[in-house]
Amino acid sequence: MILLHGTGAYNKGAELMAIAVLEHFRSRPQPPEFAVPASFGCYRDRARYGLWTVLSEHGLGRSRLITLLAHRGFRQKYGLVAESEISAIVDASGFAFSDQWGVRPTRNMAERCRRWKRQGKKIVLLPQAFGPFSSTSIRNACRELVDHCDLVFAREKSSFCHLTDVVGNRPNIRLAPDFTISLRGRLPEGFTLSGHSAFIVPNQRMLDKPEPKVRESYLPALGRTIDAVSDLGLRPRVLLHAPEDRSLAEQLTGLAHAPFEVLSESSPLALKAMLGLGRLVVGSRFHALVGALSQGVPTLALGWSHKYQELFRDFDCPECVLSVDDLADLPSRIASLAEGPSREDLIRRLCLATERHCQAVAAMWEVVDSVLQA
Repeated sequence: MILLHGTGAYNKGAELMAIAVLEHFRSRPQPPEFAVPASFGCYRDRARYGLWTVLSEHGLGRSRLITLLAHRGFRQKYGLVAESEISAIVDASGFAFSDQWGVRPTRNMAERCRRWKRQGKKIVLLPQAFGPFSSTSIRNACRELVDHCDLVFAREKSSFCHLTDVVGNRPNIRLAPDFTISLRGRLPEGFTLSGHSAFIVPNQRMLDKPEPKVRESYLPALGRTIDAVSDLGLRPRVLLHAPEDRSLAEQLTGLAHAPFEVLSESSPLALKAMLGLGRLVVGSRFHALVGALSQGVPTLALGWSHKYQELFRDFDCPECVLSVDDLADLPSRIASLAEGPSREDLIRRLCLATERHCQAVAAMWEVVDSVLQA
């Protein structure tokens, strides 16, 4: 039994990472069972992926009470598993351990890893963004976290440097790209789009995480994006990667002059397939950007952390991450992605990078398998 930690159905990127983990392990001749915390999503979300629900054996809540009083047969009947029945933890938090989220997530994860390691469990942190870690408290928590993990993958060089700045170079810290890159999208049955689409993918975090200058310019920039792609004869379509982003789409109605369509889809694999149909993408949701880039779709990013710059650097197109100072040239930047030699050159770079990253993801899974099976 493996505990899949740090993912969930609360946004499509987190769910996509869960799908990638399950697809890999369930391709084995004798696949392991997977459990998730109840916070993964509602019962239907967990049932859709055939996941057990892990009960906490700590604290004084109902989960501990059920663990203490209900025998194993009773728990199994209702899809429940005790933490003591877990043999390994695979974490895919994406981006949780950093100054930008405060010390609590890092400290909480360090405490869990210390407890899990005392219980003899293997612990693997799959590729994700880390850092920076500035305060003494978060650096101490980061050090304890790494001390108790068998394997930690940083998703890019900046994250790797943030980790090793705290704990030094260690054999259990590796570098590997985002592991959803190799997932194939699946369009919903009967799905069609008319015209050439330009997808705009907003992110609510752009209104609370960046500096004030970026927050204030964000929605007006998306409004200008909608108008710019419409002027090029493309169909602007706002694609929602998380339910919380719907309010941003509603606000764009008053900022864009051109009409646009709002699309949402419950399946993250369907969202990835839809992005692959785009003529171009302008977005701020990390895994939407991964989905577009890995399918050779010219893409511009408006982001709020180092993970965006590093992603586009890994895809050999760092110039496609926009700063506030670039927004004045937004229409011309979009036009260069829609037509012409610069578009074709970018597509070529994206395809070569995707092939390279897929090989790196396959190598990463080999290392993970060897650690968990040891």
